[in-house]
Amino acid sequence: MMQPWQMVGIALAGAGIGVLYLAWRQKQRSWLHISAGWGLLIGSQAAWAQTSGIDKGPALGIVVAMLAALAALFAAALRTPVKHRRAPRTRIAASASPAAIRHDGLAKVATILAITLAGMVVSVAACTALFLGNRALGLEHTANLTLTMFAFPLLWAGLATFIGYADSLRGRASLLFLVVAISAIIILGSGKAG
Repeated sequence: MMQPWQMVGIALAGAGIGVLYLAWRQKQRSWLHISAGWGLLIGSQAAWAQTSGIDKGPALGIVVAMLAALAALFAAALRTPVKHRRAPRTRIAASASPAAIRHDGLAKVATILAITLAGMVVSVAACTALFLGNRALGLEHTANLTLTMFAFPLLWAGLATFIGYADSLRGRASLLFLVVAISAIIILGSGKAG
């Protein structure tokens, strides 16, 4: 028999995926829909935490959210008509020198590497702050490790995506500095409390 919190978690996960799908289908970005969708998914995680504890509940909730997302993608794939492939275009070779082409390729690789490493370093700082902040709040050690384990890849992916797609260098640097500054404050503050 399903517990009421499980039903709430399933409903919130399905609603969150549905709202995010609607936001994805819109022609212009709707921050209201995006925020509502992610808020519903976070609410689903909170409901699942009530079912099996903070260590196992969110893991079950993530599985439910992933299954809901896969079901939504499968339903969208079934409704979408098959498109015929276009004939491949022939490209005219660029007149750039091999050295210039090699330099452009190395610059792109360096940019991707910098984005990945910056996202990882800032995510490590944020997850360290999350871990120490939760420890200062008295969260049980295993639950704290589980939360940090789930937070790290999400933070890393989110930051790397933002860094890669942000319009301005100032916006990228501001976000990274803000996350590192908040993390440093939490880390230094938890050292004084402990």
